[in-house]
Amino acid sequence: MTTTTATDPKATLLPLLEGSTWPGAAEALAQVQMLPIPTTRTEAWKYTRVGKLFNQPYAAPQGEAAVELPARLPFDTTRVVFVNGHFRADLSDELKADKGIVIDSLSKHLSHGPVKEHYGQVAPIGDRLFTAMNTAAPTDGLIILATKGTKTSKPIHVLHIVRGDDHRPQLVQPRDLFMLHEGANVEVIVEHIGADASSSLVNTVRESVVGEGAKLTIHLLQNEANGPSHVGLDGVTIGAKGNFSIDTTTLNGSLVRNEVKVALAGPEAHAELNGVYVLNRSTHCDNHTYIGHDVPDCTSDELYKGIVAGKATGVFNGKVYVKQDAQRTRAYQSNANILQGDDAKVYTKPELEIYADDVKCSHGCTIGRFDEQGLFYLRSRGVSEAEAKKMMAQAFMYDVLERITNEHWREHLAGLIDAKLAAL
Repeated sequence: MTTTTATDPKATLLPLLEGSTWPGAAEALAQVQMLPIPTTRTEAWKYTRVGKLFNQPYAAPQGEAAVELPARLPFDTTRVVFVNGHFRADLSDELKADKGIVIDSLSKHLSHGPVKEHYGQVAPIGDRLFTAMNTAAPTDGLIILATKGTKTSKPIHVLHIVRGDDHRPQLVQPRDLFMLHEGANVEVIVEHIGADASSSLVNTVRESVVGEGAKLTIHLLQNEANGPSHVGLDGVTIGAKGNFSIDTTTLNGSLVRNEVKVALAGPEAHAELNGVYVLNRSTHCDNHTYIGHDVPDCTSDELYKGIVAGKATGVFNGKVYVKQDAQRTRAYQSNANILQGDDAKVYTKPELEIYADDVKCSHGCTIGRFDEQGLFYLRSRGVSEAEAKKMMAQAFMYDVLERITNEHWREHLAGLIDAKLAAL
């Protein structure tokens, strides 16, 4: 057991983490003091160096900062705005449009029964320092509570803006809790952008409880040019016949770590995880996933694809765990990458751990470069090299984007990806 000392990098965090009244804060603070900072010797963090994130003092996040909101999405949504982790009702839409669905600041609902039942249970701290930090002192977060049989009439667009405060690095810790009762259907778009905040750290934890026959769809977009380092965790539990899907698109950022941990807890539950990352300059993006098949007759499907250029680094580690009693499991996992340039790097490790015998499971990964024959074919027909590579990149990512059922969001993403590909 260790504790922080004056020379421990975590010592500078303690003043920011003390005094929180959120549930479990005191116990989490004790865990922060005990848990070590992950290093390259920590298997789960082998290729993502986070020690540098603790080499500077952080300031408390300022939610009153004046911000210029980006243009609205080109389709109808309910927009919810957070500035430096703080809920901004003055910048958000009317949140009571759908009867039976609560959308609000989580900090206002901490004493409510459903929150007490699930908060901290879906994403327990375990040995994860960043979860302990978030639990010790969340900045604020979003609660979505969908009662039995309800459905969002339009996607909920959660806009997280991190803005620098006189270039002082801030520690921003959003904490979300999504709870879907039986038969509910909720679609959420989570978008992260940053401005003059390259030294700040965003450390997110989102817990989602998908009830029997319910469906939760999350679209996550990370487009944080000149933005903060971003470490995030999605913890999800899915009940019988429940459905959870998440698509993660990373286009800009300095250090990005996305973790998704799913528990298929009821028969006929299904999880679908998709990801696209287009990286250049020195961006580092690490996608870490875990899908636990805990009961029989569940299915999961996972597809991540990335194009990595410049001095960027892509990391993928996906694990599917099938318990002994989880018979008739169907699980598929794939990661494919294209390297562009001599300095780009990719590390990929798909894993299957199976203890049941009646299963159909597969996993695989590929790392390569653009097909020279394909490039030659297009060039021979008058297509420029840059345009040829763009066309091949679009074809490479097509099957991931096609999985996104919201055609408006899919088209919007395709435009953003095309713009990013043009900059490679």
